[in-house]
Amino acid sequence: MGSRVGGLGAAGLPADKALAGVPRLLDDLQRLSEDSDSADIVFILGREEERVYAHRVILMARCKSFQTAKRGEVCRVPGCSVSTTSPGTPTQIRLPQAPPETFRQFLLYVYTGKILLQDSGVFEMLVLAQELGVDELRMACEDHVTSTLSVGSACTFLAAALEIQGRSAGGKAAAGFVERCISYIGENAADCVRTNAFLSLPKDAVIKLISSDFLCLEEEDVWRAVLNWAKYQAGVTQPTAHWTEEEKARVCHHLSTVINHVRLLLIDSQVFAEEVEPTGAVPMELSLERYRHAALPSKFPEGTEDQRLRPRASPHFFPGSLIVGQAKSHYQRILNSWFGFPKQTWRLIYRASTHGFSANAFHRQCDGISPTYVVVLGARGEICGGFSDAAWGRPPGKSHYVAAEKAFLFTLYNHQDLPPTQFHLIKKPFAICYHPE
Repeated sequence: MGSRVGGLGAAGLPADKALAGVPRLLDDLQRLSEDSDSADIVFILGREEERVYAHRVILMARCKSFQTAKRGEVCRVPGCSVSTTSPGTPTQIRLPQAPPETFRQFLLYVYTGKILLQDSGVFEMLVLAQELGVDELRMACEDHVTSTLSVGSACTFLAAALEIQGRSAGGKAAAGFVERCISYIGENAADCVRTNAFLSLPKDAVIKLISSDFLCLEEEDVWRAVLNWAKYQAGVTQPTAHWTEEEKARVCHHLSTVINHVRLLLIDSQVFAEEVEPTGAVPMELSLERYRHAALPSKFPEGTEDQRLRPRASPHFFPGSLIVGQAKSHYQRILNSWFGFPKQTWRLIYRASTHGFSANAFHRQCDGISPTYVVVLGARGEICGGFSDAAWGRPPGKSHYVAAEKAFLFTLYNHQDLPPTQFHLIKKPFAICYHPE
């Protein structure tokens, strides 16, 4: 056995000298990848049936789909068809879903290990890497998406991932990234919807986004984002009041079907009258329903399964919370409604699991601060806690209690089928009990 130490190569030479022949080797392999005369495989790609040549020995060394082929098989690539040919003629492998330019870059990686990943093509490369079995390239694609996901790139990634997911082969490779992109855009919605990438999204991607309960926008802003998208798609730049009939028709064409996923019943009545109705995009029956909802809200109970009446969750009200975040984000609106200000944003100051469940740490972080919510996760998933508008801290004198004007305990989730409920403080002088431990 041996081990490589410091900058030494396998032969005991400095690493740069041990690898002195690698650049020339890579150049030779790149030239080999372009040599169709010596090739014994020809890939026939896409609808245009472009031909790209390769060498089976290289593919067998680098691609699991060639390594795992059984006797009599050439490869095991999903969706491919192999045509046997006469001796001396390259074997034909048809890949009708493979984009030719991306496949050429993929083959260059197979031969040389070199590639420059681009945001717009990374999912196509991911699918090729998965289907042909080049694990290190697949992981590089996943790392690229994870490390470069940003406000500027998220919508580009979403469009590309949805396009790949829609294909019969390769869809699984992108499915997880679709959800990751939607989650990221949801949490950063206010910034993402202002990007050119959002305006350029295909209709199915916009519908996917605005159907999410976790798109962190008020419904008025969801409408404005969708309207901006439709205007961009229609090539219209003027405000609604200045549209021609032809421009109005173009915008409405792009809004059709999309508008059904905007929760119009939740939009403020003034905004609906001044911004939504003048576009002419809302069907008459939906406008009438909107006004009935505004006039008779009791006819539309909050517990209904109608998605149009379900407020979107907003993780930004309680940023950093693990207990009332993600799938539990709808509890954030309940906590804010109890507080009395529906758009209040809170700051995380103490997390027991991070601070070691320490009372000293709690008092270091929380003393002197008010108002506060304490949210507790039980052993079986219960969510409960308390609110107080009094600051934490040691009370004066011998008393262990701190008075508060407003304080209550609450349950959000329990195993007694009790809905989210407040339990109000009866005696104000006993809001908080101070204990040093």
